Amino acid sequence: MISKKLAIFVLNKALATGAEFAEIYIQEKKDKSIVLSNKKVDTLAQKLIFGAGIRLIRGSKCVYGYTSDLSKSSMIKLATKLASSFEGERKVTVEKLTKVHNPQHHQPLVRHDAMGLEEKLEFLRKGETAMYKTSPLIVNARVVLQEWDEKVWIYNSHGRLVSDNRCHTRFVLAPIASKEGMFQTGIYKRSASKGLEILKEFDIEKEAVKAAKEAVEMLDAPECPSGKMTVIIDNGFGGVIFHEACGHPLEGVAISHNTSVFAGKKGQQIAASIVSAADDGTLDHGWGSSNFDDEGERTTKNFLIKNGVLTNYMMDNFEGKKMGAKSTGACRRESYKFVPTTRMTNTYICNGKSTKEEIIENTKYGLYVVGLNGGSVDPTTDKFNFTASKAYIVKDGKIDHLVKDASIVGYGYEILKDIDMVGNNLAFGDGMCGASSGMIPANVGQPTIRVQNLTVGGRGGNL
Repeated sequence: MISKKLAIFVLNKALATGAEFAEIYIQEKKDKSIVLSNKKVDTLAQKLIFGAGIRLIRGSKCVYGYTSDLSKSSMIKLATKLASSFEGERKVTVEKLTKVHNPQHHQPLVRHDAMGLEEKLEFLRKGETAMYKTSPLIVNARVVLQEWDEKVWIYNSHGRLVSDNRCHTRFVLAPIASKEGMFQTGIYKRSASKGLEILKEFDIEKEAVKAAKEAVEMLDAPECPSGKMTVIIDNGFGGVIFHEACGHPLEGVAISHNTSVFAGKKGQQIAASIVSAADDGTLDHGWGSSNFDDEGERTTKNFLIKNGVLTNYMMDNFEGKKMGAKSTGACRRESYKFVPTTRMTNTYICNGKSTKEEIIENTKYGLYVVGLNGGSVDPTTDKFNFTASKAYIVKDGKIDHLVKDASIVGYGYEILKDIDMVGNNLAFGDGMCGASSGMIPANVGQPTIRVQNLTVGGRGGNL
């Protein structure tokens, strides 16, 4: 961090030529990773990310610059250079900075340095060994542990000084099975804004065996058929469809630029009446949670959809100013090298009233998607494409058989209206979300849902 005195001096230098707003963002992040792969320690890495970014805003114009040198001369030089982007007289002067109270939620119980390297490796090798023992068809057992310890300080021309400590831990098991030239992968992930206490929340050997068996089973699964069908999407990471196909088009930058299909539809029915959804940056120890966003605004629980009606967008201060809207505390960035913008935190479809069993029992024929891989969406058209990591055919209300290589294609604005059953088993799944402000941790979530008339792709013949 820097002193208040220096921060005030730098802010005033930046405001000298008529900028309406100035902000200094400082980040110090320790990023550690351990990866076991091919029966060896494949990666043992540690890096320090440290630097500052300065942002100036006047009207709809924003300029940004960054430096890893936080000396007085360097900070003044950067502020002066950015100020030269504007021509005019001073409009704002910063007299003092007041520190904003931090409630210190989402803090770790067991810090990352509480366990030594050998102890961590011993833990990871339990998972590695269990995956290899499950079947001779497991050709690689990849285990990953990532640890992020981050501190941020934000000083702005509104006279606010905000600081936040953020701790993230991510654990991944990824076995690869092979037979006759074919390869299939299983997966288990657990991530949160927590410390190493996360490693005591699951049985590593049990989850390793489960993931390995899934990879092996997929080798002999028939190809998925293709065509329009009813699709049941399981809880947890199934929420990535809402994240990609509906969440991104509800972010402030897409709305303010009028590139989203949901622009101008606030107050309108955009989903089935049984669908409600939220973005909640306050979720206790959520993978995408923090006390403040990267503009220094408090995170919030923001209902996006209530009973099918679009009630709000995700918004940051810059885009919100264009629209006369308040920030929802959802402005985020990967590091000080990125301009912050509206991003999702923990985004999910809320619980409904059906059980998963009822949803399956009431399906004559369809696809039951247990897990999804990554996908993509074109925010201008809202068309998405996802592949399933694991899926079953459902016949006469019962799970019939496993299929592989299933894909789901559709439009976000259509899938919202075609959801006709929502489960009561909300769960979350973690991911890394990439956009203009970099890669950030983001939670997705949903209960089990059923969608009618989705296009399913596969090489198992047409329905």
